[in-house]
This record gives sequence, structure tokens and C-alpha cells, in this order.
Amino acid sequence: MPRLQLKRGLKANLPSASMLAGEARFTTDRGTLHVATGATAKLPVVPAIDDLATITAVDGAADFLILHDASAVGQKEGKITVDAFKTALNIPSSDLDEKAAVVAGGTSGYIWGTNGTDGVIRMNTSMAWSKDAGNAFVTLAVGDVDCGTF
Repeated sequence: MPRLQLKRGLKANLPSASMLAGEARFTTDRGTLHVATGATAKLPVVPAIDDLATITAVDGAADFLILHDASAVGQKEGKITVDAFKTALNIPSSDLDEKAAVVAGGTSGYIWGTNGTDGVIRMNTSMAWSKDAGNAFVTLAVGDVDCGTF
């Protein structure tokens, strides 16, 4: 039975000239596929994300996220470092905890704060919250709910 074999080699050796449109090349070290769109241009084929290995630790300055840039022309997928992404969300790169900003463009703060009074969400005296020992969830307790008069 006839077989079709793709050109293959290391990513560093991918050609940047003398390609034929439609020509496919497989990188043996990165597991990526690149298809030539012209003599000097090629597009990468994005891997199936659910088939990738899970990263156990993040290096914010060196590790990348893949984003779909809806305003881009041509190849819409791009990369951004974890730290640059956090900067875009106005979250300091040193922060590892969950944060949220209340207003667009506002500085992100800890949702529950550090002591129950200084977070993005603050408690009225008729309410109380507690966090479980494993940091998995917060319980909100409401003492009185007064909807006022009309």
C-alpha cells in the first residue's frame, strides 16, 4: 500500500525560502505542523490543547499562553507571556492569588482581602464570612436582610 510521508526535522531547521504553497513540514522535536503558504511564508497548525501535557509550575516571564486575537489579520492565534497577560489585566506579576477589579481599568485586589474588611468585597455588620481550612470555598452568612419600606 502506498504511503505519504511529510518532510520532517527540528523546528530550528524549518526552511524560510524555496517552499511550495501547500507543502507540509512536521517538527520532530516540538510536535508541530507547518504548512507553506508561499515560497517564504508558512503558518503553524495549532496542536489539540486537550492532548497536551499539564504544566506543573508556571514561569511567568518565560511561559506563554495562546490567545485568539479577533482583530488580527491572517493568523489570528498569537502568544503572550503569563506576566504580560497579568499586566494586561492589571494584576502584578508577583501575585499568585485570585484577584478581581471592581471597575474597568482598576487595580485588581483580593476579593476577600486579608482580614475581612479590606478586600474588593467588604462585609456589612449584618453579614459574616468564613473561609474553610483548605481555602476551597468561602461561606457567607447573612444575619438580617432589610429590604426597606415603600
